[in-house]
Amino acid sequence: MANDLFFVMHDNATGRMRLHARLTDLGLAAAVLGELMLAGRVTVGLAAGQIRLVALDATPPEDALTRTALDHIVAEPSHRFRTWLHFLARTALADVAARMTADGLLRPPGRRLSRRRVPVDVNIAAWPGGRVNLAIQRREPLHVQDRVLLGLLVATGGNQLVLWEQNPKYLSDAIATLPAPLQELIAQTEAAVGDSVISRR
Repeated sequence: MANDLFFVMHDNATGRMRLHARLTDLGLAAAVLGELMLAGRVTVGLAAGQIRLVALDATPPEDALTRTALDHIVAEPSHRFRTWLHFLARTALADVAARMTADGLLRPPGRRLSRRRVPVDVNIAAWPGGRVNLAIQRREPLHVQDRVLLGLLVATGGNQLVLWEQNPKYLSDAIATLPAPLQELIAQTEAAVGDSVISRR
């Protein structure tokens, strides 16, 4: 999911970021947590009046990125959900890009492009956004992963930049039909984005 969100949040040809870096970081951090939720490794719980992440299965994932995130959550379970979002956001962009580069999805950054990561295949990079956009146009239901992707786009404001058609009812229905922990993931991301925007003013 984080790979798909990375592609949607960057220009398919140039690798240029569509959103402010901080919003991209938060969105990608949330997507990494979303991967753990979809894999049944973590869920959302309430403890001492705070929304927290709860580990359900501490077995290390094969993927290094989600394994590291899960290790942190297991080791320090008392942190609030939003604390984990901010913590993972510090390196989320670099971490997801490194995974995608290792998987042959992105080219290593060149000197002239600075930190930009250009897709190896433009068609593969365009597919996640195209897939969601076509579903919205045709009023087709989305799979759970794509509903989370759409929700994270809404939470970060990326929907305004990448969706061909703004359909508030479709967007709200897609998010409202997600399992409660994934709805909370999107809500916490939106709140963290709001905090970030306020702090920059």
